[in-house]
Amino acid sequence: MPTVWRDIRYACRMLARSPGFTAVVVLSLALGIGANTAIFSIVNAYLLRPMPVDKPDRLVAVYLTSPHWSGVGSFSYPELLDYRKQETGLSDLMGSAGIPLSITGGEKPELIWGEIVTGNYFLGLGVHPIAGRVFLPEETREPGKNPVCVLNYNFWRRKFQSDPRVVGQTIKINGHEFTVVGVAPRGFIGTTLFNFIPDVWVPVTMQQTIAPVQGNYLEERDNRWISLRARLKPGVTRAQAQAAMNVVARQLAREYPQTDADLQVHLIPGGARTQPWLMATGIMAATTALMVGVVFLVLLIATANVANLMLARAAGRAKEMAIRIAVGASRARLIRQLLTESVVLSLLGGALGIVLALAFGDLLKGFYPSLDFQTTDLDYETAVDFRIFPFTFLISLVAAMLFGLAPALRASKADQATALKSGRVGRGNLLVMAQVALSCLLLIGGGLFLRSMLFAQGVDPGFERTGITMFSVDLDLQGYDAARGQRFERSLPERLRALPGVTAASIAFPLPLDAYQYSSDIGPEGYVPRSNSEDNTAGLSRVGPGYFETMGTRLMAGRAIDERDTEPKPRVAVINETLARRYWRTPEQALGRKFTTGPKGPSIEVIGVARNGKYITFGEGAMPYYFTPLAQNYQGRMTVLVRSRESAGALMAGIRQQVKDLDAALPIFGVRTMPQFLNRTLSTYQGGAVLLGTFAFVALLLAVVGIYGVLHFTVARRTREIGIRMALGALPSQVARLVLQRSLFYVGVGVCLGAGMALVAARFTGTLLAGVSGADPITFCAVLLLFGFVALLASAVPARRAIRVDPIQALRWE
Repeated sequence: MPTVWRDIRYACRMLARSPGFTAVVVLSLALGIGANTAIFSIVNAYLLRPMPVDKPDRLVAVYLTSPHWSGVGSFSYPELLDYRKQETGLSDLMGSAGIPLSITGGEKPELIWGEIVTGNYFLGLGVHPIAGRVFLPEETREPGKNPVCVLNYNFWRRKFQSDPRVVGQTIKINGHEFTVVGVAPRGFIGTTLFNFIPDVWVPVTMQQTIAPVQGNYLEERDNRWISLRARLKPGVTRAQAQAAMNVVARQLAREYPQTDADLQVHLIPGGARTQPWLMATGIMAATTALMVGVVFLVLLIATANVANLMLARAAGRAKEMAIRIAVGASRARLIRQLLTESVVLSLLGGALGIVLALAFGDLLKGFYPSLDFQTTDLDYETAVDFRIFPFTFLISLVAAMLFGLAPALRASKADQATALKSGRVGRGNLLVMAQVALSCLLLIGGGLFLRSMLFAQGVDPGFERTGITMFSVDLDLQGYDAARGQRFERSLPERLRALPGVTAASIAFPLPLDAYQYSSDIGPEGYVPRSNSEDNTAGLSRVGPGYFETMGTRLMAGRAIDERDTEPKPRVAVINETLARRYWRTPEQALGRKFTTGPKGPSIEVIGVARNGKYITFGEGAMPYYFTPLAQNYQGRMTVLVRSRESAGALMAGIRQQVKDLDAALPIFGVRTMPQFLNRTLSTYQGGAVLLGTFAFVALLLAVVGIYGVLHFTVARRTREIGIRMALGALPSQVARLVLQRSLFYVGVGVCLGAGMALVAARFTGTLLAGVSGADPITFCAVLLLFGFVALLASAVPARRAIRVDPIQALRWE
């Protein structure tokens, strides 16, 4: 141990003598290690971090598959009860399902995210409340009885100022009084991934009370809506429990052949917040692999860069190594000392990398998409926990070995001074080529996403991007029937149009480019499909009078949906240009034509044709779409659109008052401007451009340093050769050309390799882009020109040094 400390002290003294070298190496490593740490923190939050529950390693997530389905499925409530009755090696089979809830009380009503859970949900997970209690089994045996709830810690802190006296009080949920029986512990935010974090949990037996639907969710066997977790019994493995569950599945298939035939049960580790369909379909694995692959490339570039710098530094320490060998130091002793210096550098880089990782996590939060209503605890997902420290330490050691071992072996050779004088091409040149290739690959990816972002920001979405404020309401949560809901939908836009500064107002759901999407099969009258496999689906929005005027969508033919289009009247629709030309050649010829939706759908007459727009993503091609009147297709959830010369902030006080006058208990949610609404789709391209662009810029800087380091090393190593050339009459321009040719050779080979890898990856990246292909020639040419400039920039100082070599001093070098 004393020897190790001596090595560390000596390493620190040596590094302190070269502050410039130390700073460049530490920063290079910090960028590579920090990128990996940042991505690890995200993967850790979603896949590795266990929930704050008892023995999370014994939890499993349970899901169904069938040869008749695509993807994976949940369970119906009767199926959950059937599996509970059998011996399967699982205890505490628990169910949960997300649901939006309207909370009445306080200054204004509020829409929150909640979860319907089985009575054993908290007890089975091992969640211990910080106030009150959790649900009791007897509270979930009789439907409609025992209206009780448990609050999320953050919701309790925000809504009730952490008052423990809230336990025992009642709150109104969807117009029904619920008694608060407990508060969940801090950090527990439910069990499912990529859903909104629930603020309130209510028993499953209250489902029909707070969200009445046609049929009965608690009795319908083919209505699979509830996600399951379970706990493995002591001594039972996951494979054994899965086999036992499938035995029960086969029994239920014989008993209920109409609903349970061919079902298969699967179990995956459930100690973290996972989503079975992501795990089963490989989406999470593919996304994780992409992120890890990108940051690992950055780490490779960083270590290759540092290895080059270490090789160059060895040239200056040749005399030191020779003296130490002469006084009796073994080669193993020198290697250990040099590796100690590498480890010290890498740990310093790792420490700075953690700081950069925290900053990168904050950067990612800036691209969180704008949704209808946000969760109360987003920071929990990306919060850093203790696992990043051993991870960073481990990756720092790996990096130290990657960049430190080869230079240490080379520098510790007894004849390394001779080796340094030789003119052979070293490994450093190959490392520079690899750096350039990987940097080129990342730069092309960043350039493609940047071009996609610029395209998405400038493309015409089919409506105006500014001047519109929107918000949402959900009448179903307040128990509105269709007649009452339609009166509300007529009255609210009329009231809003009377507000000062408002020029138009309407309602719709879903909007084009919304997170929610409707579609249907359509059958134009008289149209004969070209084949049985022909796709005749079209997207759909339900809109109110004034929608096209409010959104700024131009009609190419016919008229817009207005007050005439109500339920007693014949069904009508406005279609887009793509749908019109596909079936009737021109917009004018489409007017008056009819189509049906589905085999038993009503006949719908085309009254207008709107210009094309973007409906799902900015990168999509032209797709068929149509709009129908909300008055003929009632639904309680709607987005209210207000066009005004006033800002959203100035409008909202008047808007809230108009909604309150119609229904004081109705919550407003999803208040956004049109740019904020579009951010949900734009954030995909913006996030990709920033993520890959940042890493590509880092890689480019590392490539510049790498090219400079190798050329600097090459000039130092070939000083004698350069002196001889100049003594024999070589001009400075010829010497500079020699250095520049070497630089361009490294860059040329690296760029060709990187461009080749990018072309191979184009098949996979093309689907993520908008308005540009994965093999976009403009991006490739721009990267080529950029690297040409980089090569000249990195070569300038070494070339200047080469032409200033004194031939007399060079010939005396030996």
